[in-house]
Amino acid sequence: MPTPFFADLVRELCHEGGTGPLTPSGAVPGHRRFAGTVPVDRDFHYTIAGVAQPDQWEVGTGHLDSAGRLVRAAVAASSDGGARVDFAPGLKTIALTVAADWFEAQAMVATEAASAGEAVTALGDALDGKQPLSTTHEAVPVGEAGDMITVRRGADWVNIPIATLAYRDAGGRVLAGAALAGVDGSAAEPSVSFASDPDTGLYRPAANIVALATGGTERIRVTAGGNVGIGVDPVNKLDVQTSAGRFGVASAGSASVRISSSGTMQYDTGAASSHQFLNNGVDSVAISSAGNVGIGTTTPENFGGYRNLHMTGPTGSQITLYGASDTVRGFLYTTASGMTVGTSTAHGLALRCNNVERVVLETGGALRPAGNNTQSFGSATNRWSELWASKMVTPSGVALSLQAGAGGQWNVSASTGSFFPSTDNALPLGGAANRASTLYAATGSINTSDEREKTWRGALTAPEMAAARRIALELGFYQWNDAIAEKGAAGARLHFGVRAQAVWAIMADEGLIDPLVPEATPDSPYAFLCYDRWDGDADGAAPAGDRFGIRPDQLSLFLIAAQEARIAAMETA
Repeated sequence: MPTPFFADLVRELCHEGGTGPLTPSGAVPGHRRFAGTVPVDRDFHYTIAGVAQPDQWEVGTGHLDSAGRLVRAAVAASSDGGARVDFAPGLKTIALTVAADWFEAQAMVATEAASAGEAVTALGDALDGKQPLSTTHEAVPVGEAGDMITVRRGADWVNIPIATLAYRDAGGRVLAGAALAGVDGSAAEPSVSFASDPDTGLYRPAANIVALATGGTERIRVTAGGNVGIGVDPVNKLDVQTSAGRFGVASAGSASVRISSSGTMQYDTGAASSHQFLNNGVDSVAISSAGNVGIGTTTPENFGGYRNLHMTGPTGSQITLYGASDTVRGFLYTTASGMTVGTSTAHGLALRCNNVERVVLETGGALRPAGNNTQSFGSATNRWSELWASKMVTPSGVALSLQAGAGGQWNVSASTGSFFPSTDNALPLGGAANRASTLYAATGSINTSDEREKTWRGALTAPEMAAARRIALELGFYQWNDAIAEKGAAGARLHFGVRAQAVWAIMADEGLIDPLVPEATPDSPYAFLCYDRWDGDADGAAPAGDRFGIRPDQLSLFLIAAQEARIAAMETA
């Protein structure tokens, strides 16, 4: 018969029932667990003693399976007459023991081998010296400082004084022999709370932070830096948050009243909050979270994205500026009709930029630059849309100039009053898409005809003569379509001339120029034939387009030359 496995002080609790395997659920105080002590599948003697049902018990031989359960292999004795007990669920103990039948077997071996008797006696003495079953000890409601608790430490047993642990003394107090260390807890379940009020007490929200909760809600917090917050996570030495607002006292931070390192008294607010100053319970001055200052209003507006001084009053608002001896020097005030900026008697109004006086409004109303010929009215990227004036005057001897961007410049002569471009023969007057309707003049225009500026080609060729004769036959009366649309066919005036495209076609038919082709840009060496094309505006206000035209003076001379040649030929014949 193999020798069963023995081990000291192995005893656990169990709550399962039935006739099958039972699962140990934890060591009885002062004892060890089966797991880690008894090998799996190794037979040993066991006892099962009911605690909730003390009349149920069983002694036998069994082993632990791979799941750590006690498999009851053979029953030696039981409360069920030696049969396997159908234990009721409830508290019971399972212990590793030495069964009586094993001792009887050992006695028989001793009879056969007398020398083994001494060993059996020694084993009995050793078992008698073991700790008795703890469930048989007397239960007491309190502990005493001299009490000892026996525990397993490694392969040995040691006694720990109860005074080193937390225990309840005769006075009903729970004493701790060392510092307490509990779980962090939460506002809903504080680490240190009250039996009748478990959601009120102390807990640890994070490292080096302690908080006090009542009713499951955090009320006070002390941070690692020593900041105290009531109703808020503090950023200042003291922060108090209520439904009405926040108050804080600190050397730095928000929502606080503090004295800065320079000794300045500072009043700070939280985000999206404002300062308000009351006079006898009435709002007088307010500073918004955006830095706007309001006088007579608690909600100063942020006009244009800048910091503003917003003043309101029953009839308007005024800022008055005083000089020496309380003398009024300037003022700014508003009324229902607008705003006025002004100065007192005999004082002009100057505008300064970069700490330099730029523009002066004189007492007589004249607006002038601070220096002669030093300031511009607008700039290349910041233009005035319109300038309304009765007259533009320059000093004697100074011409009046008009210039658009980097383009050409037109001038009005200071001596003669003539209107002329700044660069000779470089600027047109009007354009293909921007024509003047009528040009009034006392005499005709003068065109340059200096032979020193010309390379002479000579008289008309035969194809040119033929083209001229045909163009003369094209001459006729016409009306402008836009004039008909405006005045009607009966009201539109009759003009006399040619159709430009017909002239182009005749010249091409005579082989003098290339024919007109759709989508192609017309080209001609003859200056009396004109064609212009322009792009539209980016916003589409002025669409792209093109236009044919002629130079009437040159075309007329072209036709006169052909007519004169035809008359001369007739006279010669």
